[in-house]
Amino acid sequence: MSARPQIGIIVGSTRPVRVGRTVADEVVTLVEAAGADAVMLDLREIGLPLLDEAMTPATGVRSNPHTIAWAEQIVALDGVVFVTPDYNAGYPAALKNAIDYLKAEWVGKQAVVVSYGWAGGRSAAAQLHAVLDHIGLVRSGDGVRMPFEGADFDESQRLLDGRAFVGRSIDELRESVAGLVAASARELVAA
Repeated sequence: MSARPQIGIIVGSTRPVRVGRTVADEVVTLVEAAGADAVMLDLREIGLPLLDEAMTPATGVRSNPHTIAWAEQIVALDGVVFVTPDYNAGYPAALKNAIDYLKAEWVGKQAVVVSYGWAGGRSAAAQLHAVLDHIGLVRSGDGVRMPFEGADFDESQRLLDGRAFVGRSIDELRESVAGLVAASARELVAA
C-alpha cells in the first residue's frame, strides 16, 4: 500500500455512448485534490466475461488470469467510488458481474456510490447500497445522485455538455469524495 490512499473509480456502464466515464474523469480530479491516488477501473476496458470461475468467490480460489488480475486490482485499493447509471430501475449487469467475481477483497473497503439517471439513479443506488452492505464494504455517506434534465441531451440522446452536467453536482461530489478519502486515510493509518 502507498502512503496516500488508493481510491478506485469503477465505471459501471460499458455502453459505447455513456455518461459514466465523463463523471468518473471528474471524480479522478476530485480524488487527487483530496489527497489520494486515483485508479481508474473502467469495466468496458477491463472486459470481464460473465463470471466463469469454477469455485465460488467466497472460497478465494482463483484460476482464471482475468479473475486474478481483477482481485489484485481491488486488493490494492483503500476505497472505491462506484459510478453507476440507473438502467430500468437497477444498476448495470457488468457492474454486478464485476462485484460478484470477488468476496473477501471487498470486505472493509470504504465505498461511495455516485449514480446518475432521470431520477438521479435513485433505484440503482439503493440496489447497489444493499449489495455493498451485504458483502461488507463500508459506505462513506449516502453517495451522490445526479439527475438528468431534458436540456442535457441532443435529439440523438447524446450528452451535450458533460462538464455542465457534472458541474451541477460538483459540490456534493467534492464533499462525498473528500469524506471517502479521509475515511480511507484513517483506515490506512490504523492498518
